[in-house]
Amino acid sequence: MRALLCAAIVIAACSKSDKKQPPSAASEASSSGQSWIARKTQPPKEAGKTGHECGTQLAQVDVKAPPQTTAQKIDPTTITKAGLPTQDVQGFAGVKQTGFRVSYSDSTDATHEQFHQILQSNKMFEAAAQELNQTIRLPTTVDIQLVDCDQVNAFYDPDAHRIIVCYDLLAYFVQVFKPVAKSDDELGTAVLGATLFAFYHETGHGLIHLLDLPTTGREEDDADQIATLILMSEGDDGVAMALSGAYWFQLQQQSGDDTPFWDEHGFGGQRFYNILCLIYGSDPQKYADFVSSGNLPEDRAQQCPTEYAKVKHAWERLLQPYLTNESAKEIDVAPPVPVDTPAHAITCEQVADKAIALIVAPLDPSQKEAIEPNLPSFREQFLAQCAKEDWPDKDRQCVMDATSVDDASRCGQ
Repeated sequence: MRALLCAAIVIAACSKSDKKQPPSAASEASSSGQSWIARKTQPPKEAGKTGHECGTQLAQVDVKAPPQTTAQKIDPTTITKAGLPTQDVQGFAGVKQTGFRVSYSDSTDATHEQFHQILQSNKMFEAAAQELNQTIRLPTTVDIQLVDCDQVNAFYDPDAHRIIVCYDLLAYFVQVFKPVAKSDDELGTAVLGATLFAFYHETGHGLIHLLDLPTTGREEDDADQIATLILMSEGDDGVAMALSGAYWFQLQQQSGDDTPFWDEHGFGGQRFYNILCLIYGSDPQKYADFVSSGNLPEDRAQQCPTEYAKVKHAWERLLQPYLTNESAKEIDVAPPVPVDTPAHAITCEQVADKAIALIVAPLDPSQKEAIEPNLPSFREQFLAQCAKEDWPDKDRQCVMDATSVDDASRCGQ
């Protein structure tokens, strides 16, 4: 059974836009020996497919001016909406566009524009959005916006329903991890891992807001939990990225960048240990070096399996009503929407697949590429609507015979 959200977050390789290069001597050396958690002074070495080519690109980015790292809160209305979709894709039968979708705002900063091009080429965020849409049913669209902020940050904008990831944040991570990464692979995993951790942290805030999920403690801790669990569901590659987030917090504390006592975020050291505890608790034998290296105190480690089980169970219970049927099966819980009855000659799955084909048919290649992460969300809505209303055979056949969305929209009238 997967850790949470059931579908693995597939991280697209940057090699789509780069020519393959032979590994450097540093890369060869980093592929063996202790993991960073045992070395204490290095970021995750388990670069895998995530870090290899992206690290080469990120290492070539010259971040000249130190990004603004003040903890002042950003007014979301000051962040441009340029690049956001201005029109939803047409649906029918009461089904509208929902779910996560990705957009990139152009930057006037040459360094930030390089990050724009790297991320847009490797489609890391598109892959994350698509997997989230295959897992969670949202009541509305949520825009994942990559944009200039003039401050190191990532945050959820509840009024505009957007998760803002600042190019400034990537510049900051390159500066933080470059001096300690032993290879380009490590740099790629550390920078993209910490970036994805920050993104999933803000996704946690978004889910709590949009799904009206209860919180009994500090919401920032809840957001760290869901970020860690989502990345852990990817396996070793995702764990390496979650560790990048932990290492970020450790570096913050070591550099003297202390969180004020009154801040809603936990101290960097606390967040570091919380992440390690969840990972260790999921498999104490596999992650025994966390304890033997001295990074995770034995007294805390003894409680981690119980802590992990409780946190995982709590999030599965909270999200259960909003899971897609397929993801519900993965964690062995009842499907949240009705299942189609077997009496029909045409299944709701067939109707949903035809609906998706009709939606995509009139789009040009760039539009198809842009809407692809949202297609799972569309399909889940059609499945739910068809099964819930028990569409009669004549309406199902009507959709199957339709040659356009407009034709299908008249079915059932």
